[in-house]
Amino acid sequence: MARFLRWLGVSLGLGISMGIGLGGGCAAGGSGRSGSGGEGGEGGEGNGGPVGPGGGGVGGFGGGVGGGGPACAKFTAEAQQAPSAMLTVLDASASMNKSSKWGTAQLAIKSAIDKDVFDTMSLGLTVFPASLTDPPVCLCQGLDYELCKQIIGGVSCGFSFLPQVPMAPAGKDKTNAPMGVRRQMYDWLASHSPLSNSDDGSPIYDALTAGYASLKAENIERRMLVLITDGGFSCTSVASPARPGYQDLNGCPDWEMPKSVNDLITAARTDASKPIFTFVVGVPGSNSTGAKVDGFDTPPYNMLLALSTYAVSGSPDTVDPSCDKDAAFTEAGAAPAKPCHIDLSNGAQFNADALAKAIADVRGKALGCVYDLPPPPPGEQIDTAQVNVNITLDGMLQNLKKRSDPLDFCPQDGCWDYTQDGKVQLLGKACEALGAATDVKVDIQVGCETILK
Repeated sequence: MARFLRWLGVSLGLGISMGIGLGGGCAAGGSGRSGSGGEGGEGGEGNGGPVGPGGGGVGGFGGGVGGGGPACAKFTAEAQQAPSAMLTVLDASASMNKSSKWGTAQLAIKSAIDKDVFDTMSLGLTVFPASLTDPPVCLCQGLDYELCKQIIGGVSCGFSFLPQVPMAPAGKDKTNAPMGVRRQMYDWLASHSPLSNSDDGSPIYDALTAGYASLKAENIERRMLVLITDGGFSCTSVASPARPGYQDLNGCPDWEMPKSVNDLITAARTDASKPIFTFVVGVPGSNSTGAKVDGFDTPPYNMLLALSTYAVSGSPDTVDPSCDKDAAFTEAGAAPAKPCHIDLSNGAQFNADALAKAIADVRGKALGCVYDLPPPPPGEQIDTAQVNVNITLDGMLQNLKKRSDPLDFCPQDGCWDYTQDGKVQLLGKACEALGAATDVKVDIQVGCETILK
């Protein structure tokens, strides 16, 4: 709204479901040693040994997997991550009409949520601003307020208390299905555009507050909110209850103070009963420093610094370890050398694929790649030294080896290990690839000696 009325001459975001199949195969050759990949037909190379009859081996992160499977396998369980909820909170301020930002966001959200890894999640969409509201009194100094409202016609600070697309389980239905929450999100995005008001209001604080309330209403294990924005953070001058803000060029305290935003995000994450993790994606325009961007005024501070601190407040354990995690916000502070939020502010790096990957990566960061060991069939027991993990990504079957060195995070080849509480965790490249794939299947095989890296 600092952007609106100077012409007037006044001011203006494991439990695991298991299907057990007896007699499933595993291509185990022992602890990193050569061994048989199974009995019967001929195939390609298995894990350190030739694959026996039943099919060829498929190369993967830690070696190939035989298509048959030796008699050592007692059972196989397909793993799915426990239900969780993700609310996308999308900036639809007037500045999102610039530089193809809105169209890119439409394509990216569709592409991301159509991935199979979202099938077990509940999804929803909140968009801001949702409407025009009456202007703040500070814009009408010296004028009758009712007359001022008629002249101004409203400012872009309205928000919805409920998501435009309510939270609902995604299931198997993708955006091309006749119904389902994915289709609802697609239809809403395809039929709406950002507000075209010249004030470029961004009631992000209020949208986050409403989003957190919606997520807390979900009876589900994990909750996350993904904020996609080009910056702004305004409308503080119409906040109720009032909160402090930086002055805009009209003399209104309209720019959010990052401390208020950080306090809000931190409170959501540290909620004792229903914590919500917040992830921040900055698109072009989110690297503002107080000068105009695309003809719109911007807050009087470094937005990259502010967004970086919001990311740390929202999910400190999942930010890039190499980012400037300890950078504290000050009004005169410089941009961090490496921001902690997902920074797509460089136009050359901003496209639908990059934004879709960012959304999918958020899911992986929030949920991790941790799975319970499957419950054994009646009369069976699980020997943790006889567990192997296979993943199928977009039709490619890959066997993961268990790491031998606890300091090996497998950034290039992928691997797995047990967590301290005895769960299976995919590591490195394997976990990263899991979030990027469209079609995903994780199998935990029990009975064959664990293959070590």
